[in-house]
Amino acid sequence: MISIRSAISRRIIGGRGTPNIAAAFLQANIPFPSLTSSDKTTTNNNMSSASIRHLSSPVSPAYKRHILKNSQSTKGEKPAITTHGSGIQLPSRDVARDMGMAFSEMENEPLLVIAEMGNHKARTEVLRRHIMAVESIRYNEAGKIMDEIAAKNRENMTIYVLPYVLGIVCAGVLGVGAIPMVFEIDLALWFNHHYVTMEIPPPSDLDTPLETGAWTWNWMEPIIGTASFTLLALQFGRQQMLNLGLKPYTQTIISRRSKILYKAYPQYDETMIHRFVESDPMIN
Repeated sequence: MISIRSAISRRIIGGRGTPNIAAAFLQANIPFPSLTSSDKTTTNNNMSSASIRHLSSPVSPAYKRHILKNSQSTKGEKPAITTHGSGIQLPSRDVARDMGMAFSEMENEPLLVIAEMGNHKARTEVLRRHIMAVESIRYNEAGKIMDEIAAKNRENMTIYVLPYVLGIVCAGVLGVGAIPMVFEIDLALWFNHHYVTMEIPPPSDLDTPLETGAWTWNWMEPIIGTASFTLLALQFGRQQMLNLGLKPYTQTIISRRSKILYKAYPQYDETMIHRFVESDPMIN
């Protein structure tokens, strides 16, 4: 029927085999009688025989893909918590048994998501699988190389950690030491005698720690106020460095350690090595 309609439209338009808008309109709108039941049966038989010949042909590409897909082994479905019940659904024993106990039991996609969140164990597992792929080795063999990388990453760590340790010690000593420097009378008198030489109030004005603090605050206030403002200015400057994309001390050290580690293992991805160094704590 379609061929008859096409021939009629071409004759009316006058261009044999020339497609245009008028021919398309005639093909879509000229009514033709519907197929009879015998025509439908003949058409269905022809289509069925054609489909059978297509699927059963040993040279058909579609048939080959179908056989190959069915022959490949597929992973079974994991147990899941049902959602057709009312109320809060509880996991079954199969779901509980299927839960992984370590990052090594996770699939690649959720493992990468957790690694991007900064988890060091997840980043270690990602780097370990990357080593397996690059070296074409098994998981345990990749673990040995991973141990070598971790050991290399901790070289000269004492030098990198020393400024942090000094900062912690100084903060603790100054923070705790400021309390007796203000309120302890004997220490205040000793400090005043050697470094301040301010006139000492009468003993009646130094009976309590608060009275002592009111006297010592004359020289402690400039010191504490100046130190507080200096720290505030340094913190403000550090934040502006971050806004400009500059690297403070910590980020500079991480970049330096990453470059050293990548230079020792250039066959592995530099970004994965950098993220491993970034999340690795300096002190275990």
